[in-house]
Amino acid sequence: MMSEKRLHIVDLDVPFPANYGAAIDMYFRIRSLHELGVKIILHCFEYGRGKAPRLSNYCEEVHYYPRKSILEFPFKKEPYIVYSRDNKDLFDRLFADEYPVLLEGVHTCACLMDERYKQKSFYVRMHNVESEYYEHLTLATANPLKRMYYEAEAERLKKFEENLSRAKVLFSVSERDHATLSAKYSHVEYVPPFIYNDVVDCKPGRGGYAIYHGNLGVEENRRAAKFLINEVFPGLKFPLMIVGTKASSLASRIKKYSNIDFVSSPIPNDLKNLIQNAQVHVLPTFQPTGIKHKLINSLFSGRFCVVNPPMVEGNGLAQFCHIADTAEEMRKIIRKLFTEDFTEEEIEKRRNLLQNIYSNSKNAQKLVDIIFGTK
Repeated sequence: MMSEKRLHIVDLDVPFPANYGAAIDMYFRIRSLHELGVKIILHCFEYGRGKAPRLSNYCEEVHYYPRKSILEFPFKKEPYIVYSRDNKDLFDRLFADEYPVLLEGVHTCACLMDERYKQKSFYVRMHNVESEYYEHLTLATANPLKRMYYEAEAERLKKFEENLSRAKVLFSVSERDHATLSAKYSHVEYVPPFIYNDVVDCKPGRGGYAIYHGNLGVEENRRAAKFLINEVFPGLKFPLMIVGTKASSLASRIKKYSNIDFVSSPIPNDLKNLIQNAQVHVLPTFQPTGIKHKLINSLFSGRFCVVNPPMVEGNGLAQFCHIADTAEEMRKIIRKLFTEDFTEEEIEKRRNLLQNIYSNSKNAQKLVDIIFGTK
């Protein structure tokens, strides 16, 4: 057993600001591990978010690497999300010492193909079953070029995922993913996502608007937002806020509706205020993959949540939500919820059932116990 707990973490993106799902999970995992005394050597791929000085508050070292362009990718066997993060400088740093490595997502797993991989203990935090995720993207897009890319990427990912057997443990992010991964690998542990606020602090009473929040640079989230803009809210008088990274990409679609507005790339505190003060969180999805951070954050800090069935498939959160299959059902539920107060009893129910599962400190301790063999 190591007396000093040092850990390499390889992040698929710069994890701060923590303003979309994967960044929230990565950033608060770093912070929680630091609070348990883990000395972190952080490696990030930077491709547009910029360097984040705040990370030095929690990490002994922070290294940044460029991501390769899609133009360098044709005719490669590896998935682009992996190939674009294949970096010699990173590998040399990882293999220069004996410290274990936590890889964030299949995206950062190119090092498992390095001939030196047996020298290290690798652990992988799975953000999705990526081959399944890209299969769903194939079905979701109407663009034929994107469909070809997603379909090819899904096939490359299926092949590449065989390398995950080289990791000591895979950490699944949802119960659904845990079942899928456990059927293929013998070394899977369920660790729920880390969240920006693991204490339920919803406001009782009523808010004045509905909200959808997410990274609108992601195909799945754009499709969900367009569904609300085009099919749900034109039939309602209530205001809808579209909030999140790259929300301005929908500005031209939104401007013809007087009851729909957007807030692009809010800082975490502003996002939390928008979540807390909304009356209804309207959160459809068309992909039942991975974990839905937006729903978890809404349940911890927001009022009523209206979702469709894929949003709560296999995650145990349906009991806290109002579920609608169609746009008309969503409108009916939204109209009803805008006439109701959100009660202290509902807040206490969430507090009793959610805080134990989504405890950052508890889940960080589980990682420490497994990675450093303290249990």
